[in-house]
Amino acid sequence: MNTLTLMETFAVVVETGSFTAAAEQLGLSKSFVSKQVSLLEQDLGARLLYRTTRKLSMSEEGSQFYNHCKLIMAEAESARAEIMDSQSAPRGKIRITLPQSLIISGVSQLLIEFQHKYPDIDLNVIASGRVEDLVEEGIDIALRVGQLEDSSLLSRRLAECTFQVVASPQYIEKWGEPTQPVDLTQHNCLIYGDSKSNRAWPFRMPSGESITVKVKGRLISNDGTLVVDGILNGLGIGFGPSFLFKKQVEEGALQLLLTQYYQQPTSISALYPLSRNLPRRVRILIDFLAERLSA
Repeated sequence: MNTLTLMETFAVVVETGSFTAAAEQLGLSKSFVSKQVSLLEQDLGARLLYRTTRKLSMSEEGSQFYNHCKLIMAEAESARAEIMDSQSAPRGKIRITLPQSLIISGVSQLLIEFQHKYPDIDLNVIASGRVEDLVEEGIDIALRVGQLEDSSLLSRRLAECTFQVVASPQYIEKWGEPTQPVDLTQHNCLIYGDSKSNRAWPFRMPSGESITVKVKGRLISNDGTLVVDGILNGLGIGFGPSFLFKKQVEEGALQLLLTQYYQQPTSISALYPLSRNLPRRVRILIDFLAERLSA
């Protein structure tokens, strides 16, 4: 008899606690179920179950083997579900969190485009700069910018970006243009985010040395739209990922400053919980974002 069938029978016996209950669940006779377990034991050359008139108990070998059976059965069910799922339109719910900077830079339009393409997938989008516990909060995907620190999550790089310094032409005309990073201490810098780290802007000197410049300014906000509007209206100098200013720079509404001092490119990544069974709908969204963002 097929080994996988014997393993499944053994696992059901363990989980139901008796040959009688296992036989009822499998739609077989009690004697046939008992014979299958005996055949498995003979094949393995080890006792898996201790049988008494009152109860069944696993041997040490039986306990070890049962753990393997569970994994194999779960993998088989996952393969079956994946094939069945692939035959139909993807559906279900996806909870995704991402920083507001990605929302206002155009990812929101990509998510709308995704829903047009996959109308049976429901999106719950959480705009937040906070680092969430994805498993505890039931989040399927987190989009993050920069260095990743959580090794308990899987990640996929979606696109590259650079942190840039920008100002409007009217600001530069009125206050002048900084020629080196330290000059920023003499300017009104608009700060996106309310932590102290957001006031230390990193640069790379021509020598290769990495430095940070502590900036200050009269506007600090975790609202990216407000900060970008302030920069566009000549209020001060801004610093942020290139995707945040891409459209305005291309249109000439903002100018890049200190370009020779930029740090190495960083990445936009999708993080998701470590799981053997990533839902197809989640994989489809990650693939979609990777294709559209890299373009």
